[in-house]
Amino acid sequence: MLSTKKRTDIYRVEFLKKIEQIKGQYRQGYKDEALAQLKAISVETLKQPERSMRLNLIGVIHFSTGNYETAIFNFNQAISSSEEDPSLRSQIYLNLASSYYKLEHHEKSYESLVLSNYKTLHPREVKKYHQLHYELAKKLGKRDEAVLSLTLYLSDKKQISELKSDLHFEKLLNAFFSMGSSEKLKFLEDTAEEKALVVGYLAYLEAEKLYYNGKKDDGKDVLEWIEKSFENQPEAIQLVKNFHFRIENFGKIDLSSVGVILPLSGEKEGYGKRALYGVDSALAEKNGALLEGQKPYRVFVKDSKGSGAVGAYQIRQLIENNYVTAIIGGLYSKEATKEYLEAKRHGVLFISLSQIYLPKEEKDHLLVEIDGSVESQVNQILSSSMLENFGKRGAIIYPRSERGRAYVNEFWRKSQATGVTLTGVLAYDKKLTDFRDPVRNLLGLKFPRERKEELDLLSEIHSLEKRNSARRIQHLKPQVDFDWVFIPARPREALQLIPSFSYFDAFGLNLIGGPSWRSQRLSRESSKLGHLYFIGDDVEETNNQFTNKFLARYKKRPKLIEMRAYDSLHVAASLLKGFSKNSRDELDIYIRSQSQLTGVTGNWFLTQGVWLKQMASLKLRNGHIEKLFKPIN
Repeated sequence: MLSTKKRTDIYRVEFLKKIEQIKGQYRQGYKDEALAQLKAISVETLKQPERSMRLNLIGVIHFSTGNYETAIFNFNQAISSSEEDPSLRSQIYLNLASSYYKLEHHEKSYESLVLSNYKTLHPREVKKYHQLHYELAKKLGKRDEAVLSLTLYLSDKKQISELKSDLHFEKLLNAFFSMGSSEKLKFLEDTAEEKALVVGYLAYLEAEKLYYNGKKDDGKDVLEWIEKSFENQPEAIQLVKNFHFRIENFGKIDLSSVGVILPLSGEKEGYGKRALYGVDSALAEKNGALLEGQKPYRVFVKDSKGSGAVGAYQIRQLIENNYVTAIIGGLYSKEATKEYLEAKRHGVLFISLSQIYLPKEEKDHLLVEIDGSVESQVNQILSSSMLENFGKRGAIIYPRSERGRAYVNEFWRKSQATGVTLTGVLAYDKKLTDFRDPVRNLLGLKFPRERKEELDLLSEIHSLEKRNSARRIQHLKPQVDFDWVFIPARPREALQLIPSFSYFDAFGLNLIGGPSWRSQRLSRESSKLGHLYFIGDDVEETNNQFTNKFLARYKKRPKLIEMRAYDSLHVAASLLKGFSKNSRDELDIYIRSQSQLTGVTGNWFLTQGVWLKQMASLKLRNGHIEKLFKPIN
């Protein structure tokens, strides 16, 4: 029910008490009773605004039951006696506009909506107003109003992370950047009065775009305007300061220099040195193929000591002292996140050897994840080829960790765009060794009381059988309301978790994992585990070529770490191949202009400002890996 501003000089106390009682009935689901009580109120005894409130509530109840024509009739009657209460009058016009919208009378809906003064509405209703305004403006081709309504809808956001996580923000970006340059600047000036963060952030993005498109003076002018107009928004001011810092410092680059940050001491020293072998192998190969007169690549190596904080410090040293064009690092995700954020702050390309579990909104074109990012994997799982093969009803059972949450958040975001229904989303504790409880929950067996009638029938049938099984009595038939299950578990966890499905008689399920499922552990047991699929790299031929070269050079066989590190330098060289200028700003512009990066384990494509790796859909069958179909672009 729409809230009403109570004013004792307009409404009688007894009337307001009666209305609140009726609202209470309505909220509890007694719509017919609430409607009957409203109709029973004697109209002759009511003041003009009270009549309006009564008719508005009658209209709201009819609206909630889908009886839009009757709702419109009551709202129109309510308007005529609502002049004394501006807030109620705005609510009625909003209700009337909503009713016309439901009937797809968009012109009438728009005409009613513009008569509603959203500034007099309750904050909750203000959101509905701006959302409806956006939908109508979009349908009626009123582009400027669409941008304004989305901006006002998001004007209550206090943090940029909160702003980016709202699905309406992406719509706002698309609408805002479809405007001409002068239109955008005029819009920013017109909406700056309320000093909302969303306006300051849009201005920052426009300044950044102007600067990187070569209009540096125009970009700097917008940055100065932000500093003057949004002093009440510390995040916007900090963005401007960081940008100034980035363009004024660390601007020099040496195109032949690449930084490498690895744990070369401490408990992870052995893994760091293995990665260094991979980089060294790629360096020898690249420099050996240079033409006469070409400058050889130089690699500057720093020790992260297994610490993200140390790694971040080393990044600053590499930029300031060695003018590196790119940095390879992040052998482990915890290190990778801190190192990437530091590289991003200075506008330096970061090539991560592991996945980074940040929201997509916090990643940009200066990050390449060699292993295939969470976004890259989900993009392949929810691709048209996969959905046509497996279906559009999915479930996820994921570890309760930063990694697990990253997968779930990306699934929620991407599923809305692809029409996928997630019928089950369940977390498990990584410390578990018995996964029957979360699997039982996913299969609808967690609360047998809800299926008591089915259980009683099963028990009766079972009692009449000559042969019986105690296990059959203990477990109902699983409810499989999904076409496939995604399990972002490491191989050890997967080997403990997957058998729980067959334990509950859920056979023949399509189980999908990530790149780590390319493991000897899972391969050995795959014949016993049902239909296993995973998203990874199609690297069989590449792997053999690399292994032979590595074995000949270092007299030992490489593993996954060496291959990722080897690929990272190839990616850096691929990116720098066509660039010849000596400015970090110009390199940033150049990276933004690229659409594809080429490596030995696959290709990356710049999509919505982030690099997505081209992944393959693979099947584990009797210890062998088979390719399902070609990966998408």
